[in-house]
Amino acid sequence: MLVMAMTSTLSASTNLGVDDYTYELLLRLEAEGVIRSGLLTTKPLSRKEAARLILEAEERGTASPFIRRIIDSLKREFEPEIKSMKYIKLPDRVYVKYIYADRNASRLSYNNDGDAYSKGSNVRVGISGRGEYGWVSFLISPELGYSDNGGDLGLKRAYGVFSFWGLGLTLGRESQWWGPGYHGSLLMSTNAAPMTIAMLTNPEPKTLPWVFKYLGPVRFVFFVTELEKERVVREPKLWGLRLNLKPMPYVELGLQRTALFGGKGRSEDIGTWWRSFTGEGENVSGVEAGDQRAGGDIKITLPFRAQPVQLYMEAAGEDEASGLPGKWAYITGIYLPRVFSLQRLGLRAEYANTYVNNYTNVWYKHHIYRSGYTYKGRIIGHHLGTDSKDLFTELSYLIPEKKGKISLSYDREEHNLSIPIKERKDEAALKMNVGLREKIELEVICRYGKIRNTDNVAGEDKNIGAVSAMVNFTL
Repeated sequence: MLVMAMTSTLSASTNLGVDDYTYELLLRLEAEGVIRSGLLTTKPLSRKEAARLILEAEERGTASPFIRRIIDSLKREFEPEIKSMKYIKLPDRVYVKYIYADRNASRLSYNNDGDAYSKGSNVRVGISGRGEYGWVSFLISPELGYSDNGGDLGLKRAYGVFSFWGLGLTLGRESQWWGPGYHGSLLMSTNAAPMTIAMLTNPEPKTLPWVFKYLGPVRFVFFVTELEKERVVREPKLWGLRLNLKPMPYVELGLQRTALFGGKGRSEDIGTWWRSFTGEGENVSGVEAGDQRAGGDIKITLPFRAQPVQLYMEAAGEDEASGLPGKWAYITGIYLPRVFSLQRLGLRAEYANTYVNNYTNVWYKHHIYRSGYTYKGRIIGHHLGTDSKDLFTELSYLIPEKKGKISLSYDREEHNLSIPIKERKDEAALKMNVGLREKIELEVICRYGKIRNTDNVAGEDKNIGAVSAMVNFTL
C-alpha cells in the first residue's frame, strides 16, 4: 500500500459514497439538533464537508454520552480531513462480496448502483484508492464480478475533483441521490449504475450576500452526461440542476430539475439546449426539446428532548402544464432517530406514489425517448417504477462504536394500478453491518419476498429470495 500524508490547506476533496455509513450518523446528529447547517438531502457530500459538520457537532456540545460517542467515532474516521492533510492511499479499501439469489432476485436488487444478480452464486471483488492533494483529488474503484454466466471487470466509481473559486468540478463516474427519501428518490437515486458526468457544485454551503442571506446556507449541483447507445434514441444528453438551502436551522428545502434531450437523429444545437432549460415548447410537436421533470422537497427537524422527529416530503411533476410541473408523484416520510429514551433504536416509515389519476404509465415514460428515464435498463429515479405505490418501514439498532447497524424492514409495492389486475410485492429484509475489528467490517443482508399476480397474470404468485455477505477491509 502506498500512503503519503502531510499537513496542508486542503481544497479539493473526494466524496462520501452515497451508501456510506457516515450519512446514518450525520442524520442522527442532525435529528437531535446537534448539526444545524448541514444540507444532507443532496448526496454525495465531500469528505471535507463531512469533517466540517463533525466539528460543528463537537463545538455545539451535547449532554448525551451516546451522541458524544457518535461524534468521537466520526472524528477518528475523518482525522485526515479534520487536520487538512494531503494524502494518497493506494489502496484504501478492499472488499469481497458473495450473493446467492434465486431466479427472480432481480426484484430484490435495487438502490445498489445498478448491480444485477444472476441466479445462483454471485461474487464481487473490489478495491479502491483515493487521494487529496491541494486543488485536486481523485478516487478510483474497479470491481471484478463473477457469476454462473461469466465474469466482468469494470469501474464502479472513478473520478477527479478540481477545486477553484470555492467550487468543485467533478469529472468521471459517480453516483448521486437527490431528496430526503431513504428508500427511494424521484429524480436521482442509486438504482441505476453511476453515470460518467461533468458535475459542478459548491461543496461547502455558502450564505449569500444582501437580502439573499435569509435563504441561509445554500448549495447547488449541476451535472450533464451522455447516456448509453443501447436505447431507442441513442446517446441522448441528460442534465440536472438541484438547489438546496436552509432558511431556518430546522427546515431544509430543495428544488430540482432534470431533462433528457438530443441523441441520435435529434437536434443538440444552442436553441435546443435553451428550450431544454426553459421548458419552452414542452409537448409541442416539432418544438419540444425532450423529456423533462421538476419538483421540490422539504425536511423539517423537530429536535424535542423527549422525542426528536424528522418529517419530509418530495414531490415532482413528470410533465408541464401552464408553465408549471404537472402529473405529480410524491414521497412522504417520518424518521424517529431514537424511540424516547432508547438511544440506539430508530424507526422510519416512508410512502411513495408514482400513480397519476386518469393516466396510465406516466412516470419515467416518454413518447420520443421510449427507453424511458433509465440508464442501462435501470430507472434513474425511484426503483418502484411507474403507476405504482410503495410503503416502507424500518426498525433499526445503531452501534456507532462498531460502525454498526442492525435493521429489520418491510416493504409493500403495488404496481400497474391503472389496470384491473395489479401486481403486488411484499418483501422483508434483515440487514447487519458491524465492525469485527478496527479495520474489518462485515455486512450481511437477507431478503425474502412474495410477488402476487406476477407480470399482471391473475393467480401467478412467486416467492423470491436473496442472501448477501460482504467483508470490507480498510487499509
